[in-house]
Amino acid sequence: MRPSSNALTEDSSSLIVSRAAQELEELRNLPAHEGGRFGVACCKLLKELPGNAACVDCGSPNPDWASVSFGSLICLRCSGRHRSYGVRTSTVRSISMDSWTHLQILSMLEGGNAQLQTFFERHEMGDMPTKRYQTKAARFYRTQLLTHAEGVSHKGLYKGREESRRKPPRRTCSQQVPRDTNSRLTPKLERRLSVQYA
Repeated sequence: MRPSSNALTEDSSSLIVSRAAQELEELRNLPAHEGGRFGVACCKLLKELPGNAACVDCGSPNPDWASVSFGSLICLRCSGRHRSYGVRTSTVRSISMDSWTHLQILSMLEGGNAQLQTFFERHEMGDMPTKRYQTKAARFYRTQLLTHAEGVSHKGLYKGREESRRKPPRRTCSQQVPRDTNSRLTPKLERRLSVQYA
């Protein structure tokens, strides 16, 4: 019996994620002032994110530049416009030519064009590409993406986008505080508490 195509896709996807994790760990171990190349597996994951086949601003196919601040892919022409916004608004890097840090690549893997476009549309800024990056909403998005990427970084080995967004299961009150029903206060502690809170 042959495995289903879904099982093969899941296996190859998990293999890519594990290779990307190795690439990210190599970058994590570099000195802070040094960067490294955008790894092959990380690049494959990045290109597979929804919306990343085209520039987030103009729709040109196969963008090879990135706004790290927004975790989005942009074309060469739009990268020039993003550079004009200044690094406090949009940090621009070439996927293939520039060096990257661990945190910058995590921001890219946790961002994505579709996610950013959805955010802009929700805030009614979908049709104003030149002004939307300099709004309070855009500043909020940048800081939240960076905070999320830092949180993923602190979790250790990268396990993929879905895993980083999975929330831990909620616990009931009885699970949160285990109680020993046989335990009692010592007489000395009981007297002290009764005097203190009488």
